[in-house]
Amino acid sequence: MRSLLSTAVVIVALITPACTQKKASPESYPPPGRLIDIGRRKLHLYCAGNGTPTVILMAGGGAFSIDWALVQPKVAESTRVCSYDRAGLGWSGPGPEEDVVEETVSDLHALLQASGEHGPYVLVGASIAGIYIQAYQRAFPADVAALVFANSSNRIGFEVHGKVGLIWELTESEIRSAYPLPPSDTKGRAPTREDDPFDKLPPDLQKVRLWLDVRLWKESDPSKAVPEPLLSWRKEFLTEFDATDVGKKPPLGALPVVVIASDPAAPESARRSRDEAGPRLDYLSSNTVHITAAGSGHEIHLYQPDRVIHGVLQAVSAVRTGTQLTHQK
Repeated sequence: MRSLLSTAVVIVALITPACTQKKASPESYPPPGRLIDIGRRKLHLYCAGNGTPTVILMAGGGAFSIDWALVQPKVAESTRVCSYDRAGLGWSGPGPEEDVVEETVSDLHALLQASGEHGPYVLVGASIAGIYIQAYQRAFPADVAALVFANSSNRIGFEVHGKVGLIWELTESEIRSAYPLPPSDTKGRAPTREDDPFDKLPPDLQKVRLWLDVRLWKESDPSKAVPEPLLSWRKEFLTEFDATDVGKKPPLGALPVVVIASDPAAPESARRSRDEAGPRLDYLSSNTVHITAAGSGHEIHLYQPDRVIHGVLQAVSAVRTGTQLTHQK
């Protein structure tokens, strides 16, 4: 799910080749961070800076830790900050159920415990990672000091027998019935360059990213994709909807929450609709600030990294000082 647009419906069936990975090929570029054993496999974690709270950066679908290169160094000037690659991405080894929410949460918890990094953490999630950081907070609330969303996935569509619907509107049976994917859903040609927005990375990192992209393309097999990742996403979105419906108290209490999005904060009336997920993020906590990155593409951390840096440091400050963030409706 490389680019889940904040407004458009994304047809997941056409862009999920990374669901099933083979064994990684030999490395041509060494990892910038550490490969940490979480039990029979290793995940890549890159940390920089000093201070508390520690910030954990999680990239979107099919994205890598190096995609935070325009954000991480600046945040590291103020506090400890780590980026990592989820199972099967970047320099991390494959996992048994890649992209499934439960495995992602379990992996991250094991990684942080094995790494020696100390919580509670400020979790930052871009795109689909927004549902992962919410799930992590529910599973390990004592480990989370604040949440930061960067254009968290808003509308995700899926094609079932020629008809497209939002994944939370489809039943579990309907989603399962679309697998295995049709033979026409091939993975296309191998990438040959890094296009927008990844061409905003420094030239040396674009070379590394292209190598990671090509390796991921070679190892992917769309014919072996399974519905479990998508079903786990569906479950998370439904949980978010149920928790933030009109009349309900903020499910996260006063936990600091920073929402960074291309669009302004939606009115409370948006909570009456389940056509979009993004507007609900402003109602997860009573202690929320909404930062609008006007004109930004989906990957705000690449298009407008200063907005993300500002939002992350607001969350860090709130944790350090107990400052109340201002909820903007």
